[in-house]
Amino acid sequence: MPIFEYQCRSCRFEYEYLVLSQSEGVLNCPRCGSSNAQKIMSTASVVRSPSQKATDRASALANVNPSKPQEVARYFKEHGSRFGDSDFRGTKAWKNAVDRVAEGGPTLEKK
Repeated sequence: MPIFEYQCRSCRFEYEYLVLSQSEGVLNCPRCGSSNAQKIMSTASVVRSPSQKATDRASALANVNPSKPQEVARYFKEHGSRFGDSDFRGTKAWKNAVDRVAEGGPTLEKK
């Protein structure tokens, strides 16, 4: 049962519609009620295994010089989402520290 995305031609609202059978028509726009909609291209979602994620991290990290804090910070800034919640420190303080180092500043914020 695929989920299709549509855009209302009347109000330009984008919405998703779960198609239960091929005989179903397009759902009216949830915002304005118009039946004048067009199907739009959806983005693909790729699910990777933990071992594939580890391979991606190792491959990206191979290009980082560990003695250069700015390179390490850029790596975490660009690839942090690949780590998942348990691996990546997603706190605001952590992100701020990474941003400071990526810009050439200190890891700790001066108070």
